[in-house]
Amino acid sequence: MKQWFALLLFFGLAWGQGYVVQPGDTLERIARLFQVSVPNLMMLNGLIEDPLPVGLEIAIPPSEWDPMNLEVLPLPEAIEEPPAWIFIPPPQAPAEPPKPAQVYQQGLASWYGPRFHGRRTANGERFNKFHMTAAHRTLPFNTRVRVTNLKNGRSVVVRINDRGPYVRGRIIDLSYAAARLLGMHARGVVLVKVEILD
Repeated sequence: MKQWFALLLFFGLAWGQGYVVQPGDTLERIARLFQVSVPNLMMLNGLIEDPLPVGLEIAIPPSEWDPMNLEVLPLPEAIEEPPAWIFIPPPQAPAEPPKPAQVYQQGLASWYGPRFHGRRTANGERFNKFHMTAAHRTLPFNTRVRVTNLKNGRSVVVRINDRGPYVRGRIIDLSYAAARLLGMHARGVVLVKVEILD
Protein backbone atom coordinates (compact mmCIF):
# COMPACT_ATOMS: atom_id res chain seq x y z
CA MET A 1 0.00 0.00 0.00
CA LYS A 2 2.83 2.37 0.89
CA GLN A 3 4.50 1.63 -2.45
CA TRP A 4 1.33 2.46 -4.37
CA PHE A 5 1.03 5.70 -2.45
CA ALA A 6 4.66 6.56 -3.22
CA LEU A 7 4.17 5.77 -6.93
CA LEU A 8 1.06 7.89 -7.05
CA LEU A 9 2.92 10.82 -5.53
CA PHE A 10 5.88 10.28 -7.84
CA PHE A 11 3.75 10.33 -11.00
CA GLY A 12 1.84 13.32 -9.73
CA LEU A 13 5.09 15.17 -9.24
CA ALA A 14 6.45 14.05 -12.60
CA TRP A 15 3.35 15.20 -14.49
CA GLY A 16 3.12 18.65 -13.05
CA GLN A 17 4.46 18.93 -9.54
CA GLY A 18 0.90 19.23 -8.26
CA TYR A 19 -0.97 18.17 -5.15
CA VAL A 20 -4.67 18.19 -4.32
CA VAL A 21 -5.45 19.41 -0.82
CA GLN A 22 -6.98 16.72 1.39
CA PRO A 23 -9.09 17.17 4.53
CA GLY A 24 -6.89 18.21 7.45
CA ASP A 25 -4.04 19.48 5.24
CA THR A 26 -2.22 22.64 6.24
CA LEU A 27 0.54 24.56 4.48
CA GLU A 28 3.04 23.33 7.05
CA ARG A 29 2.02 19.69 6.63
CA ILE A 30 2.24 19.84 2.83
CA ALA A 31 5.61 21.61 3.02
CA ARG A 32 6.93 18.91 5.37
CA LEU A 33 5.52 16.17 3.15
CA PHE A 34 7.37 17.44 0.05
CA GLN A 35 10.37 18.83 2.00
CA VAL A 36 9.92 22.40 0.78
CA SER A 37 9.66 25.64 2.69
CA VAL A 38 6.29 27.11 3.55
CA PRO A 39 7.17 30.57 2.11
CA ASN A 40 8.16 28.99 -1.25
CA LEU A 41 4.93 26.99 -1.31
CA MET A 42 2.90 30.09 -0.55
CA MET A 43 4.71 32.28 -3.09
CA LEU A 44 4.43 29.74 -5.90
CA ASN A 45 0.67 29.35 -5.39
CA GLY A 46 -0.21 32.89 -4.35
CA LEU A 47 -1.51 31.64 -1.02
CA ILE A 48 -1.95 33.93 1.93
CA GLU A 49 -2.88 31.73 4.87
CA ASP A 50 -4.46 28.51 6.11
CA PRO A 51 -6.94 26.86 6.07
CA LEU A 52 -6.72 25.56 2.56
CA PRO A 53 -9.96 24.54 0.84
CA VAL A 54 -10.24 20.79 0.28
CA GLY A 55 -9.81 19.89 -3.40
CA LEU A 56 -7.60 22.88 -4.22
CA GLU A 57 -4.80 21.88 -6.60
CA ILE A 58 -1.52 23.48 -5.65
CA ALA A 59 1.86 23.44 -7.38
CA ILE A 60 4.84 22.08 -5.46
CA PRO A 61 8.22 23.84 -5.81
CA PRO A 62 11.15 21.61 -6.89
CA SER A 63 12.94 19.81 -4.05
CA GLU A 64 15.38 16.98 -3.34
CA TRP A 65 12.62 14.74 -2.01
CA ASP A 66 12.52 11.21 -3.44
CA PRO A 67 8.97 9.82 -3.36
CA MET A 68 10.31 6.27 -3.72
CA ASN A 69 12.15 6.51 -0.42
CA LEU A 70 9.36 5.86 2.03
CA GLU A 71 11.71 6.24 4.98
CA VAL A 72 11.87 9.98 4.34
CA LEU A 73 8.12 10.37 3.97
CA PRO A 74 7.05 12.32 7.04
CA LEU A 75 3.97 10.86 8.60
CA PRO A 76 1.39 13.28 9.88
CA GLU A 77 1.61 13.79 13.59
CA ALA A 78 -1.41 13.15 15.70
CA ILE A 79 -2.92 16.47 16.65
CA GLU A 80 -4.03 16.52 20.21
CA GLU A 81 -7.23 18.43 20.64
CA PRO A 82 -7.15 20.76 23.61
CA PRO A 83 -9.71 19.90 26.23
CA ALA A 84 -12.99 21.63 25.62
CA TRP A 85 -13.39 24.33 28.20
CA ILE A 86 -16.85 24.57 29.64
CA PHE A 87 -17.77 27.76 31.43
CA ILE A 88 -19.86 27.04 34.47
CA PRO A 89 -21.34 30.27 35.77
CA PRO A 90 -21.09 30.79 39.51
CA PRO A 91 -24.29 30.14 41.39
CA GLN A 92 -26.44 33.21 41.58
CA ALA A 93 -27.34 34.68 44.89
CA PRO A 94 -30.94 34.04 45.80
CA ALA A 95 -33.08 36.78 44.39
CA GLU A 96 -34.52 39.14 46.90
CA PRO A 97 -38.26 38.82 47.07
CA PRO A 98 -39.88 41.77 45.34
CA LYS A 99 -40.89 44.45 47.74
CA PRO A 100 -44.62 44.55 48.15
CA ALA A 101 -46.18 47.58 46.55
CA GLN A 102 -46.80 50.31 49.07
CA VAL A 103 -50.36 51.64 49.04
CA TYR A 104 -49.92 55.35 48.77
CA GLN A 105 -53.35 56.82 48.18
CA GLN A 106 -56.95 56.00 47.50
CA GLY A 107 -59.26 58.48 45.81
CA LEU A 108 -60.60 59.76 42.52
CA ALA A 109 -58.65 59.51 39.28
CA SER A 110 -59.35 61.41 36.07
CA TRP A 111 -57.68 61.38 32.68
CA TYR A 112 -56.47 63.92 30.15
CA GLY A 113 -55.52 63.58 26.51
CA PRO A 114 -56.50 65.36 23.31
CA ARG A 115 -56.12 69.00 24.41
CA PHE A 116 -52.69 68.40 25.94
CA HIS A 117 -51.27 65.95 23.36
CA GLY A 118 -47.84 67.21 22.21
CA ARG A 119 -47.54 69.90 24.88
CA ARG A 120 -44.68 69.99 27.37
CA THR A 121 -45.21 68.24 30.69
CA ALA A 122 -43.88 69.50 34.01
CA ASN A 123 -40.69 67.40 33.66
CA GLY A 124 -39.99 68.85 30.18
CA GLU A 125 -40.95 65.95 27.91
CA ARG A 126 -43.75 66.08 25.37
CA PHE A 127 -47.04 64.66 26.57
CA ASN A 128 -48.23 61.69 24.50
CA LYS A 129 -51.74 60.53 25.26
CA PHE A 130 -50.86 57.04 23.99
CA HIS A 131 -48.04 56.51 26.54
CA MET A 132 -48.56 55.01 29.97
CA THR A 133 -47.96 58.15 32.01
CA ALA A 134 -49.74 60.15 34.71
CA ALA A 135 -49.71 63.44 36.55
CA HIS A 136 -49.43 63.61 40.35
CA ARG A 137 -49.06 66.57 42.68
CA THR A 138 -46.22 65.33 44.91
CA LEU A 139 -44.64 62.06 43.72
CA PRO A 140 -41.15 62.46 42.16
CA PHE A 141 -40.90 62.38 38.38
CA ASN A 142 -40.29 58.92 36.84
CA THR A 143 -41.83 57.16 39.85
CA ARG A 144 -43.70 54.07 38.65
CA VAL A 145 -47.05 53.47 40.28
CA ARG A 146 -49.75 50.86 39.93
CA VAL A 147 -53.22 52.33 39.61
CA THR A 148 -56.14 49.97 40.27
CA ASN A 149 -59.72 50.74 39.31
CA LEU A 150 -61.65 49.74 42.44
CA LYS A 151 -64.89 49.37 40.47
CA ASN A 152 -63.72 46.65 38.04
CA GLY A 153 -60.36 45.48 39.51
CA ARG A 154 -58.28 46.38 36.43
CA SER A 155 -54.84 47.86 37.04
CA VAL A 156 -52.10 49.56 35.03
CA VAL A 157 -48.54 50.67 35.73
CA VAL A 158 -47.80 54.29 34.81
CA ARG A 159 -44.83 56.63 35.11
CA ILE A 160 -45.23 60.04 36.73
CA ASN A 161 -44.09 62.74 34.28
CA ASP A 162 -46.41 65.67 35.02
CA ARG A 163 -48.03 67.64 37.83
CA GLY A 164 -51.75 67.64 38.58
CA PRO A 165 -54.64 67.16 38.85
CA TYR A 166 -55.68 70.61 39.99
CA VAL A 167 -59.33 69.75 40.56
CA ARG A 168 -60.19 69.36 44.24
CA GLY A 169 -60.73 65.78 45.40
CA ARG A 170 -58.76 64.06 42.62
CA ILE A 171 -55.45 62.35 43.37
CA ILE A 172 -54.06 61.40 39.94
CA ASP A 173 -54.53 62.32 36.27
CA LEU A 174 -53.94 59.45 33.84
CA SER A 175 -53.09 59.49 30.15
CA TYR A 176 -55.79 58.47 27.67
CA ALA A 177 -54.06 55.09 27.07
CA ALA A 178 -54.00 54.26 30.79
CA ALA A 179 -57.63 55.35 31.19
CA ARG A 180 -58.73 53.05 28.34
CA LEU A 181 -56.97 50.06 29.92
CA LEU A 182 -58.62 50.79 33.24
CA GLY A 183 -62.01 51.00 31.53
CA MET A 184 -62.64 54.54 32.79
CA HIS A 185 -62.31 56.62 29.64
CA ALA A 186 -66.08 56.77 29.13
CA ARG A 187 -66.91 57.72 32.74
CA GLY A 188 -64.05 60.20 33.13
CA VAL A 189 -63.59 59.84 36.90
CA VAL A 190 -63.37 56.65 39.00
CA LEU A 191 -62.30 55.58 42.47
CA VAL A 192 -58.75 54.13 42.36
CA LYS A 193 -55.95 52.83 44.57
CA VAL A 194 -52.41 54.12 43.88
CA GLU A 195 -49.43 51.91 44.88
CA ILE A 196 -45.80 52.98 44.58
CA LEU A 197 -43.62 50.43 42.78
CA ASP A 198 -40.29 52.28 42.62
